[in-house]
Amino acid sequence: MKIKEIGDMKDKELDKFISDQKAKLLKSSFDVATKETSKVREIRIIKKDIAKALTVKRERELVQEEAQKGKETK
Repeated sequence: MKIKEIGDMKDKELDKFISDQKAKLLKSSFDVATKETSKVREIRIIKKDIAKALTVKRERELVQEEAQKGKETK
């Protein structure tokens, strides 16, 4: 998934996406460990998607904190 698509998500959608991807990562890791699948590359892609989503979430938090500081100093 592209970072722009993740950035366009609302906060609740983003939280749901992160939890879904973490569950998918757990399942994929388990499947590879038990040799039910050989899609090791899929794990890397899922991890990158989680990292992108967490980055977008943190950026939003920082923007909110900065806006809050700006209101307090005025």
